[in-house]
Amino acid sequence: MNMLKAFVELNWDIDIKIFAQCQGYRTDNQLEYFQKCIDHHKAWDSICNIYRYSMASELIWPYVLNHNNPTPNGYLEWAKAQTSETYKLKFEQAIVNFRTGVRTNQSLLRNAARRQFAPIWSARRHPIYKLLEVSYEETLLNLKPQIRENIENFSVLSRSGLQNQHQGLDAIIEEINKALKSLIPPVPSQHHWEIAARNYVNFLKDNENSEQRTQPNSYMEQQRFRTYLRKKQFLNPTKMNSAFTNLDGEINLSEEMKSFSVLTQEKRQVFIKHTLMQNTSIDTWRAIPVTEQEAEIMKNESTMRKEELISVINSILISLPETQCSKYTNLKNKTKTILLTILQEIRGLNNAEDAIDEENEDKELIDEEMI
Repeated sequence: MNMLKAFVELNWDIDIKIFAQCQGYRTDNQLEYFQKCIDHHKAWDSICNIYRYSMASELIWPYVLNHNNPTPNGYLEWAKAQTSETYKLKFEQAIVNFRTGVRTNQSLLRNAARRQFAPIWSARRHPIYKLLEVSYEETLLNLKPQIRENIENFSVLSRSGLQNQHQGLDAIIEEINKALKSLIPPVPSQHHWEIAARNYVNFLKDNENSEQRTQPNSYMEQQRFRTYLRKKQFLNPTKMNSAFTNLDGEINLSEEMKSFSVLTQEKRQVFIKHTLMQNTSIDTWRAIPVTEQEAEIMKNESTMRKEELISVINSILISLPETQCSKYTNLKNKTKTILLTILQEIRGLNNAEDAIDEENEDKELIDEEMI
């Protein structure tokens, strides 16, 4: 679920906000409801069955239109040769296959999708999940083969017995907890909890028929969004004078997004290295800006949050002697104004240390030459 939220957040200003509007989400509250993926199942259906299909179809369409004998391998070679920044951005993004791996209990597909998606945790503001990803991979490597196989095969279960309806254990627990809460009053006592827990199985039997979900035919919604994409020529790699903007052409995307895949991989590798070495680095924390406006905001330190300022300060303190670091403690309890002052001070100290090191290196070279 958090992968889906991260995917939507990354692409919101690029095209998913407009996609939501094409589906009938108009007001600010409706768009916020879609952006936060409040309805778990509906959000997955929208992104996987409508958005993903529409995007994939329109990415392939220019190749099919201009080739008499199109083939999958031919398309891949053709796509890699395209120079349109927008086309490359949408082609290189990890398509969310994680849900399919979960629903059908395919461990190899789950692992491949999770690792393909993992760089996005380091690219945007997801400090907890990028740390969890590293911890999870490290834990798996240290497990015995039999235990690892059992974890990968039984980390999802199908409560209905159907092969395409597996769920993660955390999702199952959340559904059970939600059902239990529906059986108790707003201010429950211990007695209410006991009655709800004892009658939970009977409650499910009574409601299993009334709560069955049906998946509507999404063909018309797919065609509506495909028509909009083609009208805007968003994924047309041969479009002349194509600016690097969002789907409507109203928002300029940042220069960093042109190298998004490369930057995300680099950030993930650096983060893994520093995590295993129990070190910190600002380069692994700062998000890759999606729009030019976001990039300008990130350049201005005065607009940073306290957590960001503390991360920058800690990354500089590592290179300073311990005697100079002792006065910069308890940063979380300091105001933003004081943190900005501290940042300027330690940058001055850091520059001074670098100058001293350079002088010492120059002296050593002179001494060697004289010898």
